[in-house]
Amino acid sequence: MVNERIVALSNQLREEGVSVSVRSTKTACDVWNLMKGSTDIKDMQYALKTVYIKDTHDEQKFDDIFEELFAEPEEGVKHTTKEESDSPFKDPAIEQEDIMGLPDSQISEIPIEQMIPPEFDAENLQQNKIHEKDLLKSDINHLNTFDERIVDLCRKLGKKIANSRARRKRLMKSNNINMPRTIRTNLKNGGKLIDIVYAKPKLNKTKHIFLNDVSGSCDWISNWFFSIIYGCQRSFDKISCFEFDSKVIETTDALKTESYEISYEAVTLKKLQRGMIHGQSDMAASFKEFLARTHLNHRTTVIILSDCRDWQGKREDGILESAVILKEIVTKSAKVLIFNPEPESKWDTPTSCVRDYQNAGAEVYEIKNLDHLARLITDL
Repeated sequence: MVNERIVALSNQLREEGVSVSVRSTKTACDVWNLMKGSTDIKDMQYALKTVYIKDTHDEQKFDDIFEELFAEPEEGVKHTTKEESDSPFKDPAIEQEDIMGLPDSQISEIPIEQMIPPEFDAENLQQNKIHEKDLLKSDINHLNTFDERIVDLCRKLGKKIANSRARRKRLMKSNNINMPRTIRTNLKNGGKLIDIVYAKPKLNKTKHIFLNDVSGSCDWISNWFFSIIYGCQRSFDKISCFEFDSKVIETTDALKTESYEISYEAVTLKKLQRGMIHGQSDMAASFKEFLARTHLNHRTTVIILSDCRDWQGKREDGILESAVILKEIVTKSAKVLIFNPEPESKWDTPTSCVRDYQNAGAEVYEIKNLDHLARLITDL
């Protein structure tokens, strides 16, 4: 019975995105058998938390699941201190002074085994509708923007991207031989290995500038994008980050803070100070300000996250004003990439500027899901 409950705890933690191994479950069972005679359920909770939790960000998830599995629901039960239970005064009109009353968990004489609810059915535990692995492959437009797991998943994606790019850098400096390419290259020599091809993938040492659309139509994905960039920022040689709607703010310094929470608060404060909350995008004004604040050259790659909806865009002789400015950005930089969260089927609508930006020289990619977005960033 008890081991089944520990196994259920492991399963529930996995469903919430916490990394739990078989060894962790085995160790947790050993901890339970060792401490099940204790009278303080909090001690058991802390002990199991040290087994399962490697990231402080997952502590709240553990506490919630532990309470669900092990805590007995309170149904109006009034707990009293030892002084109250031993007191000879029974008159409710007399107010008694509580002098250093001990917590309930310290005075309980009941073992933990008897504290936990006796009824337990692992089949009736609440399960998440969508697993983390499924979230990566799900259509990005169908994800629940209020699902807290997505922000956590984006942070993990950022670390995964950083690891992939770091691995690519190590290969760049290695002398390992790429045998498949070596064999194909030497087919002209009758299969004799004359020309050796080393496993050195292409690595562009360029400056990457991220321009994130935080207008009302893109606000739902901009936070996810920022979470990913925060996690993988150190894998880039030089990186700058900006956010825009009708104005532009630089958020590069916020990325360098010690934690994601502090970074997010700093960026939110900047947006509040500039009135950039659920605003409308003005691509022309934003691109002009961006062009004036940055120094672009042939070693600069500009990555724009936007749905390309220029609500305040103006056209002269059929030419979009923001597209003209974007063409100047394309000319001054190595290349401009636009990551568009909208389906490609909506790119031909009257308010969409995708075709104009493609004609200006930008490369536009549809973001199909979070996994696809991660691969696009990894390949930069």
